[in-house]
Amino acid sequence: MVVWLNRLARRWPPTRMLVGESAKRLAGVEVLLMVLLAVSGRRGSALRMLAAVGLVYVASEGLGHTWTRQRPFARLAEVESLAPHSAERSFPSRHVASGLAMAAIGGGEHRRLGLLMSAVAWWLGTSRIAAGLHYPSDVAAGAILGSLIGRYLRQP
Repeated sequence: MVVWLNRLARRWPPTRMLVGESAKRLAGVEVLLMVLLAVSGRRGSALRMLAAVGLVYVASEGLGHTWTRQRPFARLAEVESLAPHSAERSFPSRHVASGLAMAAIGGGEHRRLGLLMSAVAWWLGTSRIAAGLHYPSDVAAGAILGSLIGRYLRQP
């Protein structure tokens, strides 16, 4: 799937650019949505999102050291990186984990915000596969990790 998506993304210059920019910049959209939540008076949720991202980082580092795997563009000759990145540690996708953890928490405050954040996280994950930065299993593991952490930190 990585080879196929990467090849498809590279076929046409606008698609190549869209995938590369999405892989690099969509995490910033998640941060912007978190900031908007905070300035709308829901600082507690924004702080829980920050805590979730911290937990995701720690858990991802632990999992990444347990299951070391280079990124697809470093291991597969037919995959080209469409966004600048180092070659080491692809598992799990920290970006997807952080986005879905934030979406679970944000969705507790505002259902549509949670859906929007989830959509951005999945788009980010798909673009990072197409950009040659992750395998589908990296994104799936990140999704599970982020969903668990987000549900844990979501207020009842």
